[in-house]
Amino acid sequence: MGLTSSLFAGLTGMKTNEFRMDVIGNNISNVNTYAFKSSRVNFQTQFLRTLSFGSAPSGAMGGTSPMQVGTGSMVGAMNRDFSEGSPETTGGKTDLAVQGEGMFALTKPDGGQVYTRDGSFQFNAENYLLSADGYFLQGYAVDDNFNVVEGPLENLRIPLGEITTASTTTLAVFSGDLNAEGESAINSETGEANGNVRSRLTSQALSDAGGALTAGTLMIDLENASGNIVIDGNVITLDSAVKGGQTLSQETFDITATTTLGEFLSWLEGVLGIFTITDYPGLPDFTGDTTPTPNPGVSINATSDGIDIVGNIGSYNILDLGNKALKVSKGSAASAPSNLPFTFSVVAGTEQLAPTEEGNIESVRTSFRAYDSLGIPLDIDVTMVMESKDANGGITWRYFAECSEDSDGSRAAGTGTITFDGNGTYLEGDDLVITLSRENTGAATPQTITLNFSEMDGYAMNNAISLLSQDGFKSGTLQDFSIGPDGIIIGSFTNGLTRNLGQVVLVTFRNYEGLIAGAGNIYSTGPNSGSAITKKPQELGAGSVKSGALELSNVDLSREFINLIITSTGFSASSRVIQTSDRLLSELMMLTR
Repeated sequence: MGLTSSLFAGLTGMKTNEFRMDVIGNNISNVNTYAFKSSRVNFQTQFLRTLSFGSAPSGAMGGTSPMQVGTGSMVGAMNRDFSEGSPETTGGKTDLAVQGEGMFALTKPDGGQVYTRDGSFQFNAENYLLSADGYFLQGYAVDDNFNVVEGPLENLRIPLGEITTASTTTLAVFSGDLNAEGESAINSETGEANGNVRSRLTSQALSDAGGALTAGTLMIDLENASGNIVIDGNVITLDSAVKGGQTLSQETFDITATTTLGEFLSWLEGVLGIFTITDYPGLPDFTGDTTPTPNPGVSINATSDGIDIVGNIGSYNILDLGNKALKVSKGSAASAPSNLPFTFSVVAGTEQLAPTEEGNIESVRTSFRAYDSLGIPLDIDVTMVMESKDANGGITWRYFAECSEDSDGSRAAGTGTITFDGNGTYLEGDDLVITLSRENTGAATPQTITLNFSEMDGYAMNNAISLLSQDGFKSGTLQDFSIGPDGIIIGSFTNGLTRNLGQVVLVTFRNYEGLIAGAGNIYSTGPNSGSAITKKPQELGAGSVKSGALELSNVDLSREFINLIITSTGFSASSRVIQTSDRLLSELMMLTR
């Protein structure tokens, strides 16, 4: 076989170095391909001809070694280097680089899943994130409340300019100080009222067509000294009513043939924002009133046949209803009475405060804006009144929450108490949930809001109360997004709201070199790669995601150029073996001439 075998040995050397040259050329050509992983070739010896196995030492003989001649080289293995490439900052929000272990998951048109570390993603016409080949980027979706759902992978979509969202206010937190130095509504020593606690108004005498008033009296039968008050089709308007120096919103009440006085009184009580508290501990009746009306509300005065209006405690709850506070217009009726149907005056002996006076009962008022489930703004007034001081230390304050946008027609949203200890530290609160009706607005109803006063204190300082935070937002449209290191896509809405839109996941393998590479910088699972393991970034050994950057190729050009020289030399040397063997064969043929 002599010279012939050397020819084939040289041929195998050329072929293996040619294969290595292909690999080096591929590495160099992809030096600027994002996330490209370089490869290398390992050679092995091919078949060996064994001339002698050798002999073992015996006696005076030292033994001989095997005699073997190789028949050339072959490709033994091809290894891919999955080490991490350097990140290049691009500034594009949809450009993603993996720092650490893991690959992005993509889905092909046929539903199959492939993987890549090339994070140069872009939007399509439907705002889905796609690879350069049009494969969908996959990850975890979110539910209706924008919570990431760790379920089956879905195609990630960022609907810029499409979705709007609003957040219902469920919690309002207040901060500040409630002055402990002022007087409370109830004197802790005597149990009597301190000064001007609340207002009481009464109307002129009314009658039921000459009879006594009852809740069932029809409004069209209601008369005063000048005659009939309203007729079917009239509209009563609350206008220019003042409460604690603040003008209340205008409200209307329609009169029909079946409308009763009781219905009118309930409406008036609601639009005036009177809380019908049945128990003011220790609060006495009005001084000098022969017909006590201890509880706040709007009712019939059985003695004078008038309408009694009793307000809540505190100067900010003092009511002022002038002669034109309640107006009657004809509405759908042919006419309206010319007389003044409702005129109110302060009940003698009650010493009602003027609207501009602060009084001597410690109180303070603030307002805040809340939002319903549709993002409709709701302005809520919160009045704080010092209700009582404990003889053994501690102060109780009562809050009154009012909202004119309440759809049930009542301003009164809720009332309750908070307590401070003798050191001015907040202790607890009772009935701190207010309720708003949103019927006929399209929003979820009822809406409940918890008031949190635990950030407040009760020292001897000037009254100061303000909203610290509330968890509601008006409606807004998705205008921007960002992708964090944990892969979570956070959307920014025009109302300042931020919500999760999805999460990019990473897929890891036990043996990355077992993956099968495909065109377009993608990989698929192979028999020796192991199964794909889906993980959230930064968890269970998975790397992190860097937005605005791409991973560069890990090709080492200096090493590739050295390998290029070595491979070229190996190829040339193998060709010399063939040339030399050819000359020797030619010399051998010359012997026959």
